[in-house]
Amino acid sequence: MSEATLEHGAGELPPRRNVKLVVAYNGAAYHGWQRQVGGVDTIQQRLEEALVRVVRHPVIVLGAGRTDAGVHAAGQVANFYTTNLAIPLAGLVAATNSRLPRDIVIRSAEGVPESFHAARSAVGKTYRYRIYVAPVRPVELHRLVYHYWRPLDAERMSQAAAALVGEHDFRGFASSADQRDNTVRRIDTCQVAEAGGEIHVTIRGDGFLYQMVRNIVGTLIEIGRGHWPVERIDKVFASGNRSDAGPTAPPDGLTLLCVHYE
Repeated sequence: MSEATLEHGAGELPPRRNVKLVVAYNGAAYHGWQRQVGGVDTIQQRLEEALVRVVRHPVIVLGAGRTDAGVHAAGQVANFYTTNLAIPLAGLVAATNSRLPRDIVIRSAEGVPESFHAARSAVGKTYRYRIYVAPVRPVELHRLVYHYWRPLDAERMSQAAAALVGEHDFRGFASSADQRDNTVRRIDTCQVAEAGGEIHVTIRGDGFLYQMVRNIVGTLIEIGRGHWPVERIDKVFASGNRSDAGPTAPPDGLTLLCVHYE
């Protein structure tokens, strides 16, 4: 007799399905992804509250990553288990979206194997940071981009970004609040591109430390404005000292583009 059967007496656990969600949101009004105590508004909390009203039982939504307060997502991935097998997934998406605020939307839902876990099954993530370079701030893009009023040399930033690619110890680019012992991560691509009046930093890796992307962007900005040489990245790697890297860029310009799976 299985442990599940023993726990529930002679009965069996009800059948359930594992549902994978792709979620987009504007994070400006929220205190990040993760549900918090004290009624603080978060993306996870809003999703769980909406899904409960649709599937009619308690729900825990497991996210692929804990985006910080003010950070956006175009392709956050989450999963949850439900014993409601009657509702079609297309109907679940429509019904849940109608109960979500306008700055959060479920883009798709699909059934996945029982073992799928949005965070543990992920093999990488791609982030994009948008820097709006102009003397006057773009009010129509308020909290969607980081407004930087000084000129930036995108070519110098691109040269510096190339040094980030590969497997390195990113301790110097992590927040001091990140207490993880293993700070080695692999960056597959780090590209800097001009797009109209913006500079985009797009970075894909197997994992990221707390505020790592924003600290990388802050360092690239210091290089782009000519304050530091292109080789500054190597100095941060060599020292592992957070004070050798640039300031933490604001959350406004950061978007989780997608989460990668095998």
